[in-house]
Amino acid sequence: MTRTDHGDEAAEQQLSRWITEIPEALRELRAEVLDEHFPFDFTPMSLVVLEAHMLAEYRSAGEKVGMDFRPTACAMVYVGEVLLAVGGGRWDWDARKAPGSSAGRPVVHPDPALGLAAVDPIALVARATRIRTGDVFIEEAARLQEAVAARREREPDWAPVVVPHPEQAAHRTGADHPELVRWLDRRAAGFADWAQEAGPGELWDFSPGSLDRLETVLRDRFADSGGLLAAKSGAFVQGVVWYVGEVVRRSRDGVVWQYRPRTRFDEPLGAAMFHAGDEIYLDTPMVAQPGLRDGGSAHPMATLNVLFWETDELDNPIEPRLADILDDFA
Repeated sequence: MTRTDHGDEAAEQQLSRWITEIPEALRELRAEVLDEHFPFDFTPMSLVVLEAHMLAEYRSAGEKVGMDFRPTACAMVYVGEVLLAVGGGRWDWDARKAPGSSAGRPVVHPDPALGLAAVDPIALVARATRIRTGDVFIEEAARLQEAVAARREREPDWAPVVVPHPEQAAHRTGADHPELVRWLDRRAAGFADWAQEAGPGELWDFSPGSLDRLETVLRDRFADSGGLLAAKSGAFVQGVVWYVGEVVRRSRDGVVWQYRPRTRFDEPLGAAMFHAGDEIYLDTPMVAQPGLRDGGSAHPMATLNVLFWETDELDNPIEPRLADILDDFA
């Protein structure tokens, strides 16, 4: 297996992009690809069920397997995460062209102490769909388990270690950003005044159901996304962002506030929180589940913006609801 040269900027960018998309791929796998009975516990036995599903996706041995087929990419993420749980190590990038990709492929390097070569998830999917025995994924996990067991016989206190990519570590930061801390303090202190402005007599109890009441307030107050974004620096909209995020935080496990200044192109902002151009909403706080492998994340301001959309990016009709943000979280 060709190991990624981390001096290769293009390869590192591809790896970072892959790492960034892992939570979304896992959520998509759970919500759209697999049925509700899939265990989703990242154990080797769950790989048997996943492989059976992939054999159903690829109905014959001759079908081309490619990363451009979304179920394949999502399955690769899950397989890789299970193998990391068994044998430790890290995600890496193999620059050799992969099926359905012109930019190489993600691979899993087991813990170096095991002395094993990198594992290629898309090669496992291709082999599974070609030989159709149903046990390719779990046999790879068993191979790692045997290597771990052999190592521990020699060194009983040893255990495989998973090394997170810097991009994964980045997603665990941001909760202590000083501007976020100040903003949270101001929003909490001003909640009573905001509640009076939002709707005197309404029950603003941070329950999921209160998002429907807040949606009515927003639709009455703003005609479209442009009006909402133009007001985003004001105390009322900031209060809405805080309230929506707090509903998520209080109703879903492991949710924290985060703030990492950026634009939609991941470039540093020259303006402070809430003060970038009106068309940009990623300069605002987000809520995330950094401690969960398939945890969600969302910018409440983005949810508010989408609320006024009548069609999606492909011009398909949509009926967004404010409470839809809860669906982004495990």
